[in-house]
Amino acid sequence: MPILVAPTIIGPPETPDGPGWPPYTNSMPKVSFTDPTGLVTMLTDWERGWVVQTGAKGLDMPTYAFSQDESPGIDGYEIREVRALGKDIILPIAFWANDSRQAYLQRRRQFIRSVNPKRGPGILTLTQPDGAVRTIGAIYAGGLEGDESRDAAGERWCINVITFACPKPHWIGGEVTTEWRSAVDTEFFPFLPLSVGDSQVLGEVAVDNDGDDDAYPIWSVTGPATGVTLSNSTTGESLALTRSIDEGDEIVIDTRQRRQSALLNGVTNLWPNIDDDSSMWGLAPGLNDLALAVDGSSADTAVRMTYQPRYLAA
Repeated sequence: MPILVAPTIIGPPETPDGPGWPPYTNSMPKVSFTDPTGLVTMLTDWERGWVVQTGAKGLDMPTYAFSQDESPGIDGYEIREVRALGKDIILPIAFWANDSRQAYLQRRRQFIRSVNPKRGPGILTLTQPDGAVRTIGAIYAGGLEGDESRDAAGERWCINVITFACPKPHWIGGEVTTEWRSAVDTEFFPFLPLSVGDSQVLGEVAVDNDGDDDAYPIWSVTGPATGVTLSNSTTGESLALTRSIDEGDEIVIDTRQRRQSALLNGVTNLWPNIDDDSSMWGLAPGLNDLALAVDGSSADTAVRMTYQPRYLAA
């Protein structure tokens, strides 16, 4: 019988009347899987019969693909583009039930139903001992086919090496939201050197992206306004949209890759109102110097930015 990762444990007992499970301590991250319906299975819950074994793979950097140019008669090549690929995360998981074979099978079957890939992708969440939380979209790829060999399963326990495919390679941090709103005394807040005139909100602000890669924000502009220009001086990119909106109207510009959109009040497509030379820019890692301008603004105008940092490692 295999040795589980716990102090002085040599596998769980084979009979329902055996001793209870001893205390379990582990400095590894806590791991959970959230299925498409929102059901959360905590995979590091020793008292309830789950523990991620040593040997997890794929928790850090993804693999990269390079587009390259070669020239006749010249040694080597030039890197033209670098792209992170999707990856697999492999988790050796032991689980069991204290009371009966029936309870063990019920738990196993419930988990199998939860990870059914035909239901769509779920979310793996890792919580480090220091409290840092990272998530990544994941879909079951293999490992629960069933293995009843002596070293893999018993009456009320089993060990499976489960593979999750992750189409997007980055771990995602929690949402960061900042709102800039004009006040009646013609000053912008909070803590920003922005000035508000009769027709334009204009100012510069520094935003610190804690992630390891570009983070793509969702912008929300609450009217009144006749146009908005959002510029990232650090990357040299700008996004401009011209459209008159009334007080209470809301423009939402989503710059996230594969989700890009621009909507008025969640319905009207504003993509034709975006200037041709605009780009759906992201926040580079570290400090970003931004310039925000809203034409036709008033004291009721507000600009809000929400983004999630993207990390290369959990």
